[in-house]
Amino acid sequence: MTYLLARVENFSRFDGENLSADPVMGYGRSGKVPHEIHNFSVASDGFIYGYLPKEGGGDLSRLGGYRGDAEVSNVTVIFISSGVLCGYYRNATVFSHPIRHPDKLEAGSSPIYCRVKVQPENAFLIPAGNRHDELQPRPSGQFPVLYGNEDSAWVGWFEGLVAGIQKTFRSEKKRRKWTNSVERSSKARAMALHKYGLRCECCKITHADNVRASIFEVHHKVPYAENFETRQLKISDLAVLCANCHRMIHRMPDISDVNALIAYLK
Repeated sequence: MTYLLARVENFSRFDGENLSADPVMGYGRSGKVPHEIHNFSVASDGFIYGYLPKEGGGDLSRLGGYRGDAEVSNVTVIFISSGVLCGYYRNATVFSHPIRHPDKLEAGSSPIYCRVKVQPENAFLIPAGNRHDELQPRPSGQFPVLYGNEDSAWVGWFEGLVAGIQKTFRSEKKRRKWTNSVERSSKARAMALHKYGLRCECCKITHADNVRASIFEVHHKVPYAENFETRQLKISDLAVLCANCHRMIHRMPDISDVNALIAYLK
């Protein structure tokens, strides 16, 4: 297996939002919008497309390919910011020449060209609050992109670290599936509306009639850390949100924190 290590700016979600911290890359500090801003956004064709700084990563002969190849597959792409792991792709396809993002996305007024393509289920983003693991040993120099293989010291560090992270991601996928089943439950909706009424907890919109009240949905706000497989559903686990606020909170770093969305909307 072959690897690419890329230095990027520190976005919480990499789906078009503003930077969550001061810029660490030269282009970010210059005021330019970083082109990796959508590196974990799902495109209209169902794939995720990733930008690599300085158009790096194009030497496919160092990724198991041959001269003249247009692309290679089965590459692991690792993203770090200030030396700390942000996320990674598994089984990614790397192009010899960057391609225009299929949705014609732009960074500021500049078109985004992407080096990497990956299935969403193979893209793993570390939650912003859990980004504490610093690359070891940290390569010297101000590299934009590095090539690696199983013999690279930083690859060994990465594989040892993500063995534990993968267990967390598998648990999180199960938790999200359980959460979705709760939110689609007519029983849970009836419980929440009876307790909290026809009023969005975030934007405070309210309706008295049942026709317009159809915009209200049940949000399941159990924290990620909960042992959901043994937890009994409680009314305090539920919130009533309008459809717009419900969509927004599911794009927040912590879907259990209704107050964070309220603060975001102010």
